[in-house]
Amino acid sequence: MALADAPSLLTLMWSPLTVVTAAHDGVKGGQIAVGAFAASIVPAQPRVLVQIQKRNHTNSLIEASGRLAVHVMAREQWGWVKHWGFRSQAEVDKFEGLEWSEHGSGLPILGGVLGWMTCQVVNHMDGGDMAIWLADVTDASRNTRAQPIRWHEVQQILPPDWAEEYGRKLSHDVPDSGRRMAALSERSRWKAGRGPSP
Repeated sequence: MALADAPSLLTLMWSPLTVVTAAHDGVKGGQIAVGAFAASIVPAQPRVLVQIQKRNHTNSLIEASGRLAVHVMAREQWGWVKHWGFRSQAEVDKFEGLEWSEHGSGLPILGGVLGWMTCQVVNHMDGGDMAIWLADVTDASRNTRAQPIRWHEVQQILPPDWAEEYGRKLSHDVPDSGRRMAALSERSRWKAGRGPSP
């Protein structure tokens, strides 16, 4: 089976870059989402589907609180990729020095973004290495008509030292994700007509 072209095709399918934030018991966190997608065609019932690495701090906050906020990044915010995506909240307070406020729901809302949505989780799927959260949008603000940016666009303008740092991160993350995905596949392979095996 030839899969050599799959990574380049999948990159084209990635969503616009978003920062997902969450909070629980006074602790907050945030990260670049693996993906965030519209999950409803009903204007009165907006929903999103958000993919988050399970091993990350932000995912544990979503798990504990059942809430998350999705922030769509504008093109000029491409530098946030390093701030929100290359390091862990355990290593650095990602909110320090940035404009942000606390929403009535307790979620951290970032300033200067294209727009944001607060969300209440309604369903969850285990992706092995990532958690997939289906959530109702409970509040939203479109702050500007600026255009979003996608990962394949950011890759073309990453400074060499950032690209090298990201490569080091991937050298750890990819094998770990592969192990987690394989473990899920072994126990939950989909069987047509009768759902996943128990």
